[in-house]
Amino acid sequence: MVDTVKAKRAHSEIKPITGMRGIAALWVVACHWAGPHWTGIGRDIALHGYAAVDLFMIMSGFVLGLAHASHVGASVWHGYWRFLLSRLARLYPLYLLTALASLVLWFTVEPDAGWITPGVVASNLLMADTTFWDVNALDGPSWAVSVEWTLNLFFPIFCLIGLRLSQRWTVAVALLCAGLLVLTSVLDARWNGGVPGALGVLDNRLLYLRCGPEFTLGLLIWRWWEAAGRSTRFGGSGWMLACVTAMVACLPFKSMDLPFVLACCLLLPGLAEGRSPVAHWFAAGWMCWLGTISFSLYLWHAAFIPLRDGIAALSAGLGVMGAGVLANGVTLALVLAFSGLSYTWFEMPARHWVRGWFTQPRPVSPPHPATR
Repeated sequence: MVDTVKAKRAHSEIKPITGMRGIAALWVVACHWAGPHWTGIGRDIALHGYAAVDLFMIMSGFVLGLAHASHVGASVWHGYWRFLLSRLARLYPLYLLTALASLVLWFTVEPDAGWITPGVVASNLLMADTTFWDVNALDGPSWAVSVEWTLNLFFPIFCLIGLRLSQRWTVAVALLCAGLLVLTSVLDARWNGGVPGALGVLDNRLLYLRCGPEFTLGLLIWRWWEAAGRSTRFGGSGWMLACVTAMVACLPFKSMDLPFVLACCLLLPGLAEGRSPVAHWFAAGWMCWLGTISFSLYLWHAAFIPLRDGIAALSAGLGVMGAGVLANGVTLALVLAFSGLSYTWFEMPARHWVRGWFTQPRPVSPPHPATR
């Protein structure tokens, strides 16, 4: 009975985390759409939207630990293929569609895009664009999906670290992850002129050094929360308000990425418990809707940038005041509507189709008459 209850809770939606994912997706949109007319602290916050990917990686480790750790038996490889199938069905159909759409868009907008070689196309279609140092994503934001898929391939190793080590050793692993994030920031500043303390790494050599530790931290946070009986002091209103305040205070400053990641880690258990008013706020209906379509929003929004630019140019040509703001508003409404349709008409049906295709029983041929 206890195992049944745990299984139900593992696969039920955690609405506050879904809402937080929706806000993070909007932040990514703001990062990629920030234009010259964005000024002041608003522009600083928007351009810092790359940190939403750090949120995604931490939340992914936490949620995958919650949803799939119950499948891990005596061996960390138990249920591995079922896990990969679930992740492939979740990530690949929409990833493939947006990659193909981006390929068409690139050759439409920039016919002489010489960087798009057969190798680039092949690595993108295989969700392996981050595996090679000199390969870029056809759909810019999709690099994070490629990274997450690669991390999923090594999920048993993460389970070995997150589930098999003693509590004392998990603390040491968490400290190691923090050290690797510091190293990532230092190397990015040295190699690419990045801001010291920032994690806005787009160098393929450093992406896994950034995202791997964050994924591990999410899994460890889940482990500690589970060990505490899913009820901790971190679910109180005061604690969660302090975490949210710390995250908001870090928003304008790229150099504050490490404290931002720490605050996010400390906030997740409270969101998962869902008891405080802060968690209820993140579980608001409109936030959950944004979180539900966040994968579509994340993968489609870059394709709308040429449309946004066209609306801005047309509005400016007509003498419309605030042409850039108007273009962003109209395009955001369109991309939200499109993402909702994409989720309903493609993402979910494709996900169910892939899972059903791999799990449906194969017909058994009747024995040959001669063998009866």
